[in-house]
Amino acid sequence: MANDVGYWWTHTGWAYRPKDAREVMSVLGAIGVHNARQSFAWRGMSSADYRLTSSLQRELGDETTEAKMRSAEVELLSAARDWGLGIGPGGYVDDLQLLADLQHYGIATRLLDFTSNPMTALWFACQSPKAPGVAKSGVLLALNTTGMRQVSTMSRGGTWGSMRNMGGSTLEEALRDPAPFLVRSLAPNDRLRAQEGFFVAGAVPEDRRGQEIVTPSGITFRFTHLDPFAAIEVPWRKGDPEKLRASFLDDRQRGRPKDVPFVAVIIKAGLKAKLLRYLENTYNRSARVLFPDYAGFLEFRSEPKSRGSVED
Repeated sequence: MANDVGYWWTHTGWAYRPKDAREVMSVLGAIGVHNARQSFAWRGMSSADYRLTSSLQRELGDETTEAKMRSAEVELLSAARDWGLGIGPGGYVDDLQLLADLQHYGIATRLLDFTSNPMTALWFACQSPKAPGVAKSGVLLALNTTGMRQVSTMSRGGTWGSMRNMGGSTLEEALRDPAPFLVRSLAPNDRLRAQEGFFVAGAVPEDRRGQEIVTPSGITFRFTHLDPFAAIEVPWRKGDPEKLRASFLDDRQRGRPKDVPFVAVIIKAGLKAKLLRYLENTYNRSARVLFPDYAGFLEFRSEPKSRGSVED
């Protein structure tokens, strides 16, 4: 059913479905000026049926735990270094920098691609999904990153942990706190610069869907919190979609939600082609601009200018 499209996001109360291209642009602007003291990171996904999962998480399967993730990650990093990768002008690069480089070449990692430019994220949300059987409508996620830790891709050194694990101490220390953190590459490649990109990462949250919880008083209940955030821990309570809509479309401040954990903007499939034309003509967002490297040329040179779907 059409109303089920994007249910992972719409059931949270923090999703909005603009009716046309003009309203899409208005909503993005409203999010950007929601609160001068809050900051948002942007990510576009080609299907509104997608949860926020990392590529390594998808590779390992839906039941991935942090222990499994970390084990696979350590194995990947070790194999990459055995291959001779991860060596910079100053010697071995930090594990986070190596993960960023691996991510660039399409190797699955825990890193989540985000951008500071909502138009870049919108371009990705307007692509046609390659996975079969998923909604053709996309989703543009605006994640509130106010107060998130910034973790450098350069090892700080000087601790027992860094002496034991010269390249991996920064990541190990960051993962001890389950809260997500921001990663900005100190050596961004051309693609990362063009997309104004950075990463969000964190420990895999415990999936409590369907678990039975026993309270101290002996009451048993089943946990039914459907969380669209599978890769990182994002605290949220159910929002009020009507108040959210009013904050986007009305000038009135009354009833405006103060704390917005995220906003999921559902991009209807029928709007994608038109939005892609706007993005290319007005905002200079195109595959040629966003993928200015050989890999981008290989992937997109035979694609039509507009990859958006016109199906509902």
